[in-house]
Amino acid sequence: MNTRFIRVAGAAVAVATSLTLVACGGGTEAADSGSAASAAPAGPFEYKDARGTTVSLATTPTTVVAQSSVAAALLDAGYQVAGAYGELKPDAAGKLSYQAGSLDLTKIQVIGSTYGEFDTEKYALMNPELLVDFTYDATALWYVPAAQSEKILALAPSVAVPGDYDTTDAAIQTFVDLAGKLGADTGSATVTSAKADYDAALKEVSEVAKTSGLKVAVMSPSTDSLYVADPDYLPEGNTLKAQGLDMISPENPKKEVFAQESWEKAPQYADADVILVDARTYDDQKAALAKVATWANLPAVKAGQVYNWYAAAPYSYQSYAKIYNELATELAAAKKL
Repeated sequence: MNTRFIRVAGAAVAVATSLTLVACGGGTEAADSGSAASAAPAGPFEYKDARGTTVSLATTPTTVVAQSSVAAALLDAGYQVAGAYGELKPDAAGKLSYQAGSLDLTKIQVIGSTYGEFDTEKYALMNPELLVDFTYDATALWYVPAAQSEKILALAPSVAVPGDYDTTDAAIQTFVDLAGKLGADTGSATVTSAKADYDAALKEVSEVAKTSGLKVAVMSPSTDSLYVADPDYLPEGNTLKAQGLDMISPENPKKEVFAQESWEKAPQYADADVILVDARTYDDQKAALAKVATWANLPAVKAGQVYNWYAAAPYSYQSYAKIYNELATELAAAKKL
């Protein structure tokens, strides 16, 4: 993924609330929870990851630690990790970010609860057998701090899953496949039902797209610049285009996720009837953006047709069934401007 996406991720976690973590995992409770992890087959385990590295283990790992969105995707596919790190800091109401999916902090060890935070000592004490994280450059693990990476990666084998996918279908399948290799029953009624919900949600989007004629843009606005996503480089973008939704591309595509535009050029996107904004950052910047005239005067903004784009949501049928259902409802209520 390009540097803008990573920068946006960093900005999002930098402004996250600094509330005290109210649930930080239960030590040995995770190991005794009777989770899917404990039911893994004897092995062997083999997985070729996004770095081109093949991880081969004589036995299937049972003490698996993963980045939060990865852990949440694996959970929805039927596999409970032993520990997680990433976006795991509850808000004032005690609710986790959507990026954590259905993770229950009482069932896992929390190794870090925001970007750049990783408790190497706690991780070592778990005697980890596998670490799983995204990579966007086929080299570095996204949420593993660079300054600690050598020590962290020496403690257990690691698997890097791709950060970039053509469609959400392909992304989700990656985690279903990995969960299966770790011992999950990926053909369970839960997974099968979630897949049906996902397909139904996409069908709803398709039905709205056929009749609405709406033009949709995906953006990550900040006070210094407007970043416009190229749908060809987003799994959601390609998936929604396949349903017939008219997705707007940047004026000058960069063959990467985001094109950076000065605020003076924002009126070029006045034909967007709906704008999807990065849910990680928008709420914290909404008041400041209201003072940027070229943003406030965009027709979609004036009409209140600005909705969430759930960047870094867990790649699971459960997660994206909710996301696409919500989008279908929003699009059905939106007007052609």
